Amino acid sequence: MTCLVDLHVHTDASDDGCSTLAQLAAAAHAAGLHAMAVTDHNQCTPVPQELGGVVLIPGCEVSTQSGHVTGLFLERPLDLERLRRDGLPTAAAACEEIHRCGGLAVLAHPYQKRNASPCTEADYDGVEGYNARAEFKVRGANRMAQQLAQRLGLPAVGGSDGHSRHEVGNAYTEIQAEDCTLEKLREAILNGRCRPVLVRPTPHFRKGLSQFRQTRKKGGGVAAIGKGILYLGYSVLLDLRP
Repeated sequence: MTCLVDLHVHTDASDDGCSTLAQLAAAAHAAGLHAMAVTDHNQCTPVPQELGGVVLIPGCEVSTQSGHVTGLFLERPLDLERLRRDGLPTAAAACEEIHRCGGLAVLAHPYQKRNASPCTEADYDGVEGYNARAEFKVRGANRMAQQLAQRLGLPAVGGSDGHSRHEVGNAYTEIQAEDCTLEKLREAILNGRCRPVLVRPTPHFRKGLSQFRQTRKKGGGVAAIGKGILYLGYSVLLDLRP
């Protein structure tokens, strides 16, 4: 059967997340998705097996020295304290910890930043070929990510990188699995029975909103909040340009 899965979503447990888990699950269900991976920044948010008719995949987005790696299908929380004891870990160390906890390691939005140089030596299980936020700064970032997946001989997957319920399903992964269970979805990705799908790029102003949310959650002063408002306005202008 064909399962539609958003493999990269943030709840309000992330500093820049704007929606609750329940709101995200409801949005995923409304978008026709069968499952959704919860990948909060550098934390393993506990999730039930299912919510609102949507299978929930335990995950985490780990910041490393060379970019971000998402851990998916985690059987237990990552030891993030140990992993980050000496600062940002290497991508290889993040992959090793993800595998130790039973998960799959995916190189996330490898070309999202200008002049990005993603680490290609780590033991990844896949590459994020479509990320709905990846081209905010770099046009062609998703195309380059898919080319990298091909060069490395790894499955390409997709995720919205949604930070609010309005973004869920903007990109997702189409998975050919025997059933939409954690075990079968994981197995199908490992065997390459998947492909990334981009429905629509996320508008810039959504990033502006999530950045403003992050500023407020961190208790920024008047200057920081003012900067956040200016960035939000700038994001709106970017969406209005031809």
